Amino acid sequence: MGFTGVGVYELRPFQAPDLNANSWGGLLEAGAEIKTHQRAAPSPEYANAKWQLALVAGSGENAEYLIINVLTGYFITATGDNTVVSTPQISPTDPTARWTIKSIPTKGAYETYDVYTITSKVASRGQLSVKGSANVRATEIIAEPKKDADNQKWYFEPQQ
Repeated sequence: MGFTGVGVYELRPFQAPDLNANSWGGLLEAGAEIKTHQRAAPSPEYANAKWQLALVAGSGENAEYLIINVLTGYFITATGDNTVVSTPQISPTDPTARWTIKSIPTKGAYETYDVYTITSKVASRGQLSVKGSANVRATEIIAEPKKDADNQKWYFEPQQ
């Protein structure tokens, strides 16, 4: 189904669709790192792998979203250039907590995949990326320069 705007989603890396973005450890405190984790079939069994997207400014291609962990209520934040993204306690007006979502259909051998990039409002922070294009559990999700590479593309799986 893909991204349709505000709502709750599981974020799955394009190059490793059996993983998801996870607020590591499920801790109910600020500052958790975001890493990949194995998906539980058919959807994540833990709320720390579910993310609520809230529209905070703009519309259409220029819409800005907060990506809020359902379990903790903390936002994914690009805390530095080329660093692991985390969920610090931060104001929703801070630009490092704001993201744009862009459709970037990607052709495979037999089909076109409905995937998206997640780009920081702070240009130098770039896009949410799976570090080193890894496809294993516990890989850090970082903010790195925008390249629209496969490790910077995400499936949005609607959740309830």
